[in-house]
Amino acid sequence: MTGATGLIGGAVLHRALEGGDDATWVCLVRCAGVEQGRQRIAARLSRFTDAFTAQRLARKVEVVPGDFTRADIDRDPRLDDCTHVLHLAADTSWWGDERVYRTNHDGTLALARRARAMPDLQRFLHVGTAMICGADADEFVAEDDYPAADARHMVAYTVSKAATETSLAEHFPDLPVVVARPSIVVGHASLGAGPSSSILWVLRAADALRMLPCAPESHVDVVPADWVAETLIGLLTKPTLAHDLYHLSAGARGRTTWAEVIAAFEAAEPSDGRRAFRQFDLVADRAVLRRRFAEVFGLDGSLKQAMLRAVRAYYAFCALDVTFANDRLLAEGFAPAPTLPAYLPVCLANGATIVEQFADDIEMFAVPPPAPEARAAGDALAASA
Repeated sequence: MTGATGLIGGAVLHRALEGGDDATWVCLVRCAGVEQGRQRIAARLSRFTDAFTAQRLARKVEVVPGDFTRADIDRDPRLDDCTHVLHLAADTSWWGDERVYRTNHDGTLALARRARAMPDLQRFLHVGTAMICGADADEFVAEDDYPAADARHMVAYTVSKAATETSLAEHFPDLPVVVARPSIVVGHASLGAGPSSSILWVLRAADALRMLPCAPESHVDVVPADWVAETLIGLLTKPTLAHDLYHLSAGARGRTTWAEVIAAFEAAEPSDGRRAFRQFDLVADRAVLRRRFAEVFGLDGSLKQAMLRAVRAYYAFCALDVTFANDRLLAEGFAPAPTLPAYLPVCLANGATIVEQFADDIEMFAVPPPAPEARAAGDALAASA
């Protein structure tokens, strides 16, 4: 397993280890040594349980210090014995094109090359994203619609994930690759915002701003992290699968309208009973959004300025009104995901402030430092701005 210290990785380990899974989980972790890696895993598990249990569960994990992007030169014999690979690790930054591509695309191919040396490998489960559909997708997206060469991507992350799927299919037809594409992962159905507030803060910010870049009747396809984890374990271990590509999504039956999201906020945090939202245009009303953001959150300091940029970026995804077909997943016998309104109250009950939650998510919006030769030009542009 890669990505054990991330949100979904932690959810997978917590579900598997707490549930008495007798499999040996071998985790490739970036760390200086085994104990440091184990403590990184324990720190993530502590978001799902108490500190003592997190330490106990982390002791069950076989830690291999290393980097998945260099896995093809990692000769640790414990990797040879793996029968299943769950590849979750990724650079989830929205910007920083070259670095993100190098990590997500080139790194995954390095891991796939290492997987060829696993003689008993039964499944290589690669976790991508349903958002490789880009900005111009139809309202309903089937698994085989993408990746597509003409997709208009909005962020570097989805570019890298689409390219990775294409390269895995082209260069590794000999591997038992299965691709899982989660839609938008928000919160935890029973623990709320405890494990992570990623993306939840966006919904809360939209509620506080009372602004939407789309009609209230448009849809959002959201699933909780614990359901994604349980479904990934099922896809990893189910002896036979009918397909090699699955959306992990709410689908047509579980998707949520923004009107339903608004109603769920009103039920959890009553206001005037109306919760009136203004619909706005992302391009034409940039100044309007900025003024409203300043009224609600302020624009003092770099954190809030970064938050405004992130809100704009997420609003672009909110406006897509896209639903990802999950018929394949349901046909395999997997349970449908809980709907967002059903578990939103628990997410709101144990969350920090919206700005604090954004700070927990800020690494997605970090811009890598410019190369030395570009720095002078960048400084000049900053001065003129």
